Order: sequence, then structure tokens, then C-alpha cells
Amino acid sequence: MSILSALYLKPESKIKLPNVDEALNIGYAMHSADDPAIKNKVIQQNARAIVENFLALDAEPGTPEAAYLNCVRAIVHSQARGITRRKTQYTRDLKAAEYRRRQQRQRIRQSRRSTDWLNSAWRLVGPVILAVSGYLFAHVLGLLVPPEVASETGTKVPAVLMALVFVAIGRSLSFYLIDLQRNKIETEYNSRCYMAFVSYEIGKLKEYRQCRQQLCEAWLQYTGEEYPVTASYQMVMEGDIEARRALERHLQIFNTGYIRFGMRLVRILRGKRIHDKTKLAPLAEMAAEKK
Repeated sequence: MSILSALYLKPESKIKLPNVDEALNIGYAMHSADDPAIKNKVIQQNARAIVENFLALDAEPGTPEAAYLNCVRAIVHSQARGITRRKTQYTRDLKAAEYRRRQQRQRIRQSRRSTDWLNSAWRLVGPVILAVSGYLFAHVLGLLVPPEVASETGTKVPAVLMALVFVAIGRSLSFYLIDLQRNKIETEYNSRCYMAFVSYEIGKLKEYRQCRQQLCEAWLQYTGEEYPVTASYQMVMEGDIEARRALERHLQIFNTGYIRFGMRLVRILRGKRIHDKTKLAPLAEMAAEKK
């Protein structure tokens, strides 16, 4: 027992010195103490107080307590630096995504400015061209209309209405194309932000697992006991990652676009027609039997 007591921590040292979970919390506090995002806030003051109390811990040199304390401090500093590095990369990814979005928007504005005279000419001439096209198209269709209908409705009113329809369709298409470009930029920006967030969360989870494993090994080495499995922040991080992935899959389902929506509508209508035919088939057979 004397040899074991000389190699392992004393019972009172296990209470005084931080265990695995406490050391991990101290690592988060050490990261928060230098985080510029919460500068001059109460939470940062509390984090600095926790770090000061941890650094104030002392043990007699050459004892297992001193060796364990030095090991825990090294792991805690590594954890804090790892989280800071992950967060810095996350911030860079967000800034890069925002910079790319601004570039794409600026490129669209420059392309419009370079063709301002064409856009102005199209705003003036475009509706006229569409109206004339609709007017001529209506007269072409008028050749297929029976003479009785043409004599009652005339040829001017349908032609004018068709011209207005062409103008409305042309304007709607132009607005749709502009919105399509903007939506594409926003979709790419949101995707980049999502990937940056997921990478940051996965990076934090890796740092947590690595530091926890090292602390568990240190606890086993200096106490001779396996550290028990406890509820930890790892469960929260894994749940957040899975929830974000599920949300992204849910958003992708609804972000199908008009073409896929039309194809889905055609499938639904086609399925209904087939279903109606199968329902009406027995009635037709019954009518044939009665005859």
C-alpha cells in the first residue's frame, strides 16, 4: 500500500485537483477568457476567475500530484488553443463566403452598368416587340378560327388581348431570370455558411474527444482507476450536428425548383388518372354485362 500511495494521488488530492470533466470545463473557460467576441462581458470575467483559480493550484514538486497537475495544464492549454484555432477558421470561412457573395453581386451590377443603354432600349422597345409579336400571333391563329366565331368577336380585340398577354409573359420572364440569379447567389452563400458551421462543430467535437481521451489516460495513470462514463458536452455537440444535418436535408427537399415541382405535379396527375381508370373499370364491365 505504501508503494501505491507513493505512485498514485491521495484521496484528498482527487478532491482538490480537477478531474476529467472539470478539466474540460476549465479548457472552455480558458478559451472564453481570451475570446474577443465576449470582450468586457460578465461571462469573460467569470471565465478569467476560473482560470486564475486553476493556475493558482500548487503541489509539492516530485509528487504524483505535481506531475498530474502539469499534465492537466498542458492538456487544458492544448484544448483552449485548439478551440480558438477552429473558431478562427470558422470566422475566416464566413468572411470568405460574404466576400464571394459581394463579388458576385458586384459582378452583376457591373454587367448591368456596362449594358445600361441596352437595358434602356429594351425597356422601351421590348414591350413594343412583344406586343407586335402577340398581335401577329393572334392574326395567325385567326386563320384557324371558324368564320362564325370571327364574325361575332372580330379580329382586333383578340389580337390586342394576345399582345398584352405577350407583354405580361415577357416581363414576368425577365423578373424571374433576375430573381433566379439572386437566389443562386444566396443559395451558394447559405451553403458555404452551413459547411463552415458544420466544420466548426465537427472540429470542436474532435478537440473534445482527443482531450477527454488524454485526460482519462492521465487519470488512470495517476489514480489507478478508470474514469467513469459521465454526461458531457459531447452529447450536446453530436446532437447539434445531427439536428443541423437533418434541417439541411429538410430544406433541400423543398428547394427543388419549378421544373422538379412541375414534374412531380405531372406524376401526381398521371397517377390519379391511372387510379381513376382502375376505379371505373368495374363499372364499365357491369354495364356491358347488363346489356
